[in-house]
Amino acid sequence: MSFMDCCDWEKCTLCGECLMKCPVMEMGEEEAKAEFGRLLKGETAPRVFSECTLCFDCNNYCPEGLRPYELILQRITEREDRKPAFLEYFINGMPAPNLFQDLYGALSFGEQEILRRWSQPPEASKDVLFVGCIGKTLCHDIDNSEVMKSLPKFGPPDVCCGELAYRGGVWDAYADITERILARMGELETERLVCYCASCDNFLGNILPKVYGKQLPFEVISLYEWLLERLRAGEAEVKRPLNLKAAIHESCYASELGPDFYESLRELYEAAGVELVELEHNRDRALSCGAASIARNWNILDIMKEQNKKYREVKGSGAREMAVNCPGCYLTLSSTSWLQGIKVHYMVDKLLWALGDDISIPLGKRLPLITMSLTKRMPLALKKVDTPLPRVQP
Repeated sequence: MSFMDCCDWEKCTLCGECLMKCPVMEMGEEEAKAEFGRLLKGETAPRVFSECTLCFDCNNYCPEGLRPYELILQRITEREDRKPAFLEYFINGMPAPNLFQDLYGALSFGEQEILRRWSQPPEASKDVLFVGCIGKTLCHDIDNSEVMKSLPKFGPPDVCCGELAYRGGVWDAYADITERILARMGELETERLVCYCASCDNFLGNILPKVYGKQLPFEVISLYEWLLERLRAGEAEVKRPLNLKAAIHESCYASELGPDFYESLRELYEAAGVELVELEHNRDRALSCGAASIARNWNILDIMKEQNKKYREVKGSGAREMAVNCPGCYLTLSSTSWLQGIKVHYMVDKLLWALGDDISIPLGKRLPLITMSLTKRMPLALKKVDTPLPRVQP
């Protein structure tokens, strides 16, 4: 099985809509038809291979309901000149050492005790909070949250939704990691899985059934949607309005989650006191943070190129601050946004604070720990450029 096996590509009419409507490439009709035809044949598609940011947007444009993103990702992984270099180090669920195991190992004793507790399935509950890779580094505030007090927490340190392996184009690793998390999720007795990270929402509630062909036995929603439900029901209130004006940055998976998700973000942000500035490219045509584009050829300059497009659009809107819903986007953008005079806000921290939580360790305070881990391990990881990624036993 591979990424592209999720669709019957004989249904493709070569209309070119996916590449014509792409907010990054915006190809003309004839060029789009020619490029996608090459992808179908397994040939080199010059513009796609050099410009596609692997942002998921194209999946919204196919009139036949096909998933062009998965075909593009598959063809990129087949390129002989593509070496995934240090990818192994960034994938949680792979054998240690990896970035996340290094981060968890550097946490305080009390935080590690929280993670050990989260490794066991909680008692049966209508809703359970699943805390993904980055969220586990913020376990103290999550575990002590008054806003999320009613949510039992589950987040074994050695399991992952599979996003990093998937976005990196390593199908075997994704499949192994997915089988592991399916086994662990089978231990839960719940009606809904509330994902702290909306990327986990996308991969467990969307990619899992549509691409991998399996489905969890309960509904999957994002923490943003859960918080909005609480506000609408009067079970939570804004105690400290944010009084913030910011351009809304939507992570690339927002288009996969669809209107219910990105409209929920807007309603929730505004309820918390954010004056939103809409960018030219938004919703299912939003520009990404650029992180996923590194899977094309593992060139960090590609990320910076895509970030600069985003920054120009933010500045053009008159905004100087960004509301960011994804921890990965926040970490990617925060490393360069200060150079542009733009401030980025990780909105989970902001929203929980607005609703009354004390945030002792915001995500921004984890940047030094992440940098230290990367500095320590990267030289070793880079030596494994030609080493096949090991398989993980479920």
